[in-house]
Amino acid sequence: MKSFYLAAVALAAVLMLGACGSEEATGETQASPTQPETTNTIGETKEAAHPQLEEPGEDTVCEYCQMTVYNATHELGAFTAQGVKADGSNAFFDDVGCMLNQERVDGAEMEKFVRDYNTLEWIPLEEAVIVKSGLKTPMNYGFAFFTELSAADAFIQQQGDAQKSDLAAVDAMSYERHEMRMEKMGEGHSHGEGAENMEHGHSHGGDGMKDGEE
Repeated sequence: MKSFYLAAVALAAVLMLGACGSEEATGETQASPTQPETTNTIGETKEAAHPQLEEPGEDTVCEYCQMTVYNATHELGAFTAQGVKADGSNAFFDDVGCMLNQERVDGAEMEKFVRDYNTLEWIPLEEAVIVKSGLKTPMNYGFAFFTELSAADAFIQQQGDAQKSDLAAVDAMSYERHEMRMEKMGEGHSHGEGAENMEHGHSHGGDGMKDGEE
């Protein structure tokens, strides 16, 4: 009887040790994954790789056309664009086409950002959903940008005359404007000479309308 009792106690001890081992193994398995921390680290590293974006001041002018750049509180501020150059400096533009044309002038690309039409948050131009509409933008390019496709679709339904576009269309339109500008300025002139005189009919009034081209 005593032998049976000792055997039962030994068996119970073995079972308890096995259970503890299972709990420890389970605990190690639950504690070992570090995917969330790794994901966050990657995200932070990616965000840190982009220079700090800024907001235009009251006296900020477009680097390309030298016209007023609107901040987020203005009704035309949704169309302001921002470029970050290789040296980390920020350049502001009153409309997206001016940003692309400044790259042509400089012969160098920038990190290009536009505002989400609804939230006014900065988003990379290459990642934006682009919509062409009849909206009067500062230089009459008429492009609006969205982070989400659903927001762009809702905008198109609301406007009636809007349709999805792409970066190639923005680039083609800006290139045409730039060629016209250079032709008017004449060969041998630098970009800065006579820039304001080439803005025939350009008006940065409340409605952002202009009659001429850049």
